[in-house]
Amino acid sequence: MIEVAQLDTEPELCPYLPDRNARTRYQLVADLLPSEYDDKLEKGWRRFGSILFSPLCSGCSECLSIRVPVDRFEPSRSQRRVLRKNSDLRVEVGEPRIDEERLDLYRGHHADREARRDWPSVKMSPEEYYETFCFNAVSTLEFCYRLDERLVAVAYVGEAERSLNSIYAFIDPDFPRRSLGVFDVLCELEEARRLGKRYLYLGYYVNGCKSMEYKAAYRPHELLAPEGWRAT
Repeated sequence: MIEVAQLDTEPELCPYLPDRNARTRYQLVADLLPSEYDDKLEKGWRRFGSILFSPLCSGCSECLSIRVPVDRFEPSRSQRRVLRKNSDLRVEVGEPRIDEERLDLYRGHHADREARRDWPSVKMSPEEYYETFCFNAVSTLEFCYRLDERLVAVAYVGEAERSLNSIYAFIDPDFPRRSLGVFDVLCELEEARRLGKRYLYLGYYVNGCKSMEYKAAYRPHELLAPEGWRAT
């Protein structure tokens, strides 16, 4: 790993538990080997582009990394319904790209979240999109989901030596009944199985944070507690 810079933020309002403050440690890296990426994930780090980050909160350890053992996962009844419901979608897995189609989908997704969930307003420029999703320190896969020719969802997934890491997904708000977010995670799990990976990392699980609750539905899963990884 080639580290370019490191930054520890000052305390700020926690985005997950609003009655608490949060701090984050960031590392900017120029290069990251797949085995090093696995080591970081196992220690609870996350990544966007070339930036690694990890909680640095005093007196709080509620951000627990969550991962799904690929060879032990079996979809639930409701997840199997989602698979059937979206059997008409075409799934394309390739290298990250930027174009107006992807930018429009991202902006529509974020505008919907701003209206329904009070997310802060964001105006994603092409340069910001490229730096966030396309300029990566390690191999990254782009999952595109199409209904006929219409792009309805995009997800970015980091590829480590022994695992895949779900980074971010954005979805067309015109199709709420399809549960495209669930369908994406199921497709990521299937791709991890096809590639012979051991885990799919889903980011952080925070007990009491409604937006994180969906992650616990993928079973069995493991959580990174202060004493180490434990199965649930």
